[in-house]
Amino acid sequence: MINIYDSANQLEKDLRSTQEYKDLKAAYDVVKADESAYQQFKEFQKAQIDFQNKQVQGNIQESDLNDIKELGEQVEKVEVIMNLMNKERALAQLIDEINQIMFKPVSELYQG
Repeated sequence: MINIYDSANQLEKDLRSTQEYKDLKAAYDVVKADESAYQQFKEFQKAQIDFQNKQVQGNIQESDLNDIKELGEQVEKVEVIMNLMNKERALAQLIDEINQIMFKPVSELYQG
């Protein structure tokens, strides 16, 4: 009998060995080494989480949109942060592809 959790744990280990993950880790290490960039990145992350929470609660104000947009524009000017975000997108794409494979049985079930 297959233990799906063993497969999931192996997938987690395999993910850590992908080039996409290694590239993301290297980019994050570069950001962490730059104190100013790291602070900006952490501030942007916190703002994103706060914004998403407000979205879920339906409490978004125009000032919230302006604030997150302004922070995003500041972060876009920092090359090491933009590189990190690009590497994160590449890993997210890989994870999306894996999710599609994992949910294929459910998709096929409902399409049939």
